[in-house]
Amino acid sequence: MTPYTVKVGNIEIGADYPTRVMGVVNLSSESFYSESVVVDEESVSKKVQQMEKDGVDIIDVGGASTAPEGIYNTQQVSVEKELQRVKAGLEIIMQTASVPISIDTTSSIVAEFALDLGAALVNDISGLQNDSEMAELVSNRDVPVVLMSLCRKPCKSIQQSIGALAKSLNIAHTAGIAKDRMIVDPGIGFGKPPEIDFALIRHLQRFTMWGHPVLVGVSRKAFIGNLLDQPNPSDRLTGTIAATSVVVARGASIIRAHDVIEAREAAAIGDRLGNWRRKTEQDVDLLSIIDERAAEIIIEKIGTGADIKRALSRKAVTLSFLLRNIETPAALIIKQEMLALGGDAAYHTDAIDSKVKKTDVLVMGTPLQLERFIDKLLRMDYFGLPKVARTMRNLMDKRKKRLG
Repeated sequence: MTPYTVKVGNIEIGADYPTRVMGVVNLSSESFYSESVVVDEESVSKKVQQMEKDGVDIIDVGGASTAPEGIYNTQQVSVEKELQRVKAGLEIIMQTASVPISIDTTSSIVAEFALDLGAALVNDISGLQNDSEMAELVSNRDVPVVLMSLCRKPCKSIQQSIGALAKSLNIAHTAGIAKDRMIVDPGIGFGKPPEIDFALIRHLQRFTMWGHPVLVGVSRKAFIGNLLDQPNPSDRLTGTIAATSVVVARGASIIRAHDVIEAREAAAIGDRLGNWRRKTEQDVDLLSIIDERAAEIIIEKIGTGADIKRALSRKAVTLSFLLRNIETPAALIIKQEMLALGGDAAYHTDAIDSKVKKTDVLVMGTPLQLERFIDKLLRMDYFGLPKVARTMRNLMDKRKKRLG
């Protein structure tokens, strides 16, 4: 599955390009981070000029806050009010900016106005699910769109987030939006429990498996404040920088940020640290698949039958267990059993001749092989193998829980 490159204005976004920084310009006074709000003509113009000086790649303009009401007591505004704000600010921005402009809205009316004025990207946090006319507008205008994963109620698991995004992708496909016009967003924040936000970051690579560039917004969000006991978003810059480096290392192609310089520097570190990027040679991609859920996404996009998708996904990932202080006879049994299942194991070179009494053992196999291996060990009532198996099973169960 070829990774897609999305062009926004003159900016190319994707796995083969450096991480791009999308700067936030809020025209909405109710936005959760008050220092990002600009309302009068002079402050709007200065904000845009400063962002360009700081090296922003794209500017994202919004006329209505999307911060969760339950956390920030944010009041929703009407489409008419949102449009009024965008009309007042966007023309100034278009005259001032030399970088592509994105319109942050879930309204086709607001999006159409912005596109008519020259906006190059629609950033829809509802993933085309709020306004039934948005998908048709994006398709007809042939403009790129950000599809964010947004559950009707805050997502409570990674699987729910993936499901919401899959629905949005299906809407986009049905509307005829080209695959190289889609950017996806896992939807960090938006009322989710902090542990889910951290899980989404930890497993961000699942969202890269569709092949679309991934946009991530972590800037000054509540999960950072919750962890660091910082209720005021103004205090969350250090946590934002740390999270930014991590999400870039794990696969983000665009960072949506309030602080452009800091985001660029954090992204540069993340780019250097990241080993997630696909290695492509002509029509062959070398993938790093970290879990079965990510494998399922690729297998599904290939068109493999749903009845065997789950079984195949369990063969696409390799896991390793390091078992410490295993008696030498047990180590030899472990090696034999893993080889019989198609996996392998490594132990001390002197174990084969029983010159050592104990050895550490590295067990390697797919999740399916390891589950079968554990079942075998549980039936072997010698050398402490059932205890080893129970510990492995416990760790496998914890892994499944983390993966959602």
